[in-house]
Amino acid sequence: MELRHVISFYHTAKFRSVSKAARHLKLGQPTITLHLQRLEAEFGITVFGRRRPLDLTRDGATFLKLVTPIIESVEALKTQVAYPERRGSFVVGAYPDLVMHYLPRTIQSFLRLYPEIKIRIRARPHLPLVQLVKAGEVDLALCARPPADDTSLQFFQLFEYRLVLMTPIEHELADGRLIQLKDIASWPLILFGQESRTRLMVERALRDQGLSYNIILELDNAELIRRYVEIGMGVSMCTDFALHPGDNDKVRVVGLDHLFPNSDIGICTLKGKYRGRIVRNFIDALVEELSGFRPQLGDLRSLEDQPA
Repeated sequence: MELRHVISFYHTAKFRSVSKAARHLKLGQPTITLHLQRLEAEFGITVFGRRRPLDLTRDGATFLKLVTPIIESVEALKTQVAYPERRGSFVVGAYPDLVMHYLPRTIQSFLRLYPEIKIRIRARPHLPLVQLVKAGEVDLALCARPPADDTSLQFFQLFEYRLVLMTPIEHELADGRLIQLKDIASWPLILFGQESRTRLMVERALRDQGLSYNIILELDNAELIRRYVEIGMGVSMCTDFALHPGDNDKVRVVGLDHLFPNSDIGICTLKGKYRGRIVRNFIDALVEELSGFRPQLGDLRSLEDQPA
């Protein structure tokens, strides 16, 4: 006896129709009919009469009574197998600025669809975040592209970002002239911590030009950096996706496209790590929400706005 034959019989008996059973099971009517014929041949019984709608014979009614617990158990098993897809949990890692400003809307919409899913978030700078992915402690991370030679990781780009200079509103570096790295290095710097990819890029560029510099504060997110820049304690080089139009009322933001290449933010995962359906659904939600995103910074002064 094959289970598929019993399933076809059960649903035909339930709907009293081969065509309705076929639609429910997403099978063709000839397939359902073949299953019923083979079931009858194997047990040497007739399960349905020849009238329409179909009526069970006495043997058919007895057979239905016997197989119903089997089919109900199969349906319960399917529900249990699907349980993690609807009621499981997963862990997302991301930069603190992404957690603060970009994940809330995606997570809120996602949990409306999957209210019993539990999401844990780990807000970390770049280097610890990549290590969490490699250790399998997060299911995915929203971060900058990992090194190309690290073959243990997979990366899917969502959007590009660029480095910008943030200064107090009345600051001479925001006067519209073309800024060089040596101009910035002469001022007290407020930067991300040493595990930040942005910090690594900035310090590498400063060292490559042989510039001396003074980092007076290290902070973990751009909102804190913006506050200390606003009160005049120094200037900062940070990411444009961490800033927002309202920041233009508090600080000046100047593009540094001529000093630093664009980078990208995307989804980083461990190659070969199993991702359940619900994690793949969340990745799809991130792709839909953030693909091609461009920060809107109001009156950001780009390279094209600055005279040579």
